Amino acid sequence: MKNIITVLIAAIICFASCETNEKFLEEDPRGQLFPDNFMNNQQELELMNMGLYSLMSMNTDAFERPYESVEIKTAGADDIIGTGNERPCFLDIETNQGTTPRIDTDIQLSWTKIYNCINQANTIINGYLNAEGTMPEAELNKWGAQAHYVRAFAYFRLVLYFNNVPLVLDTYTPDTKKEKTLSSSREVYEVIISDLQFAEQWLPVKWTGPMMKGGAFTKGAAKLLLAKVYMQMAGFPVNGGTEYYAKARDKAKELIDNASEYGYGLYDHYWQLWEANWGAYSYPVEEAIMWYSHTPVMWGLRSHNPSRPNELAIGGWEMFIAELGFFNRFPEGERKEFTFVTDFYLSNGSYYHYTQMRVAHPCYRKWWADDMTPGWEWEKRNEPDSKWLTGMDSRSTWYNGRDIIVFRYADVLLTYAEAKARTDGPDELAYKCLNDVRNRAYKGLGTTEASVSDLSTADFIDMVVWERAWEFAAEFGSRWFDLQRLELVEKATTEWRDEPEEKYKLARPYTKKDYFLQIPVKETMMNPNLRDNNPEFN
Repeated sequence: MKNIITVLIAAIICFASCETNEKFLEEDPRGQLFPDNFMNNQQELELMNMGLYSLMSMNTDAFERPYESVEIKTAGADDIIGTGNERPCFLDIETNQGTTPRIDTDIQLSWTKIYNCINQANTIINGYLNAEGTMPEAELNKWGAQAHYVRAFAYFRLVLYFNNVPLVLDTYTPDTKKEKTLSSSREVYEVIISDLQFAEQWLPVKWTGPMMKGGAFTKGAAKLLLAKVYMQMAGFPVNGGTEYYAKARDKAKELIDNASEYGYGLYDHYWQLWEANWGAYSYPVEEAIMWYSHTPVMWGLRSHNPSRPNELAIGGWEMFIAELGFFNRFPEGERKEFTFVTDFYLSNGSYYHYTQMRVAHPCYRKWWADDMTPGWEWEKRNEPDSKWLTGMDSRSTWYNGRDIIVFRYADVLLTYAEAKARTDGPDELAYKCLNDVRNRAYKGLGTTEASVSDLSTADFIDMVVWERAWEFAAEFGSRWFDLQRLELVEKATTEWRDEPEEKYKLARPYTKKDYFLQIPVKETMMNPNLRDNNPEFN
């Protein structure tokens, strides 16, 4: 939480995370914090939770570091590609390509950081009741609930990317080394659901003070994540079907029915989500439900550098580049105008269309805005000093102080629309959810020109799935996980893909095993039990 993290947090992280970057689940006695001598009062619980937030996104970036992320391998399917112009490893980004040593190293770093985060959460979950009797039950459980949410979020990311993973629920001490085995994704999902049910019961609807602005998790965040978990479980590989779509439907509707109490709603315009100086609670309603808090000295995958062509500035890495077929079928309107950069205006007065540049593809604009340099405000894009017209090559770094939205209210609406249609057909509310997102995307909230009605159930579902693709393009693997859940990866990489250049042709067709990453080599060498995390797809 950017306003309250102190030097003490570094010490808390050092003590609380007993897993080091050297070896998964190898304990270091210098880094062990014993449950019986800490978390005995609210102040200590608060410090432990602050350390947990820092592990997630503020210091070591378990989920937001640029390369040290499992997201490095989800640029394949239908919305983003790597160009290979800046670094050869971008040609290895396709999930069905063999994992190179460089990519494996990146995945290893992410794996280690996520389990560090899980271990910190375990420490809190297994020790926060030490403070029992020092505060009311609701206050006490509020601090434990944050750790339950983080552990659920972390394991959800792991099963989405790896399928079967080690399920670690205890805090490690120097004398408890264990040979961990793989748990099935269904077993992991059971823990995720249990954690989120606890979180939604005890997390507050709203925080106050620095906790509020810093992005502390809320009851609404727990409900939305639970709806997303049910949605994913309904499809591949769990294949829970209608039962889980119904659970997702009901959980999303709880949020819709209580939107006024929670303060949720859609912003008037799509671009407002990615304003250069975006901050939560700046509009009459709040669309952001979960976000990562940043400071200007923090690295991030959602900073300006990854989505910029390297011709524009030294260091542009061309990571978020639009696949041509996806761009061409993207519907016109405000959302498309903002989502993609097709025209490049340089500080020397020159102009280039993307077809004239080596990148040869539109780039994603969502992550361009620079909060440290004036002129990137989208609303002022046509003014003489706007960077969008006069200096798109003026800055390119990995640093960005903008808070980064992870989950938002549009996801609630489209989750309800799809889940409702897949259980017993779309109703009036499902149409309203879909049309609100479509109209906001076209000309702004409150317009009606993009509304649809009287579709067959199959056509309605198809439209929602595509709407999700366009609404969440290049956002934290959202499109990839939909393709995975619906077993559409093969279709997306053949029928929908439109890449004429030879370097973008797939080396081999996708199979179900390609839906998931292999556990990093270092982990499987140290622990052969982890060697085959996807045996059912061999």
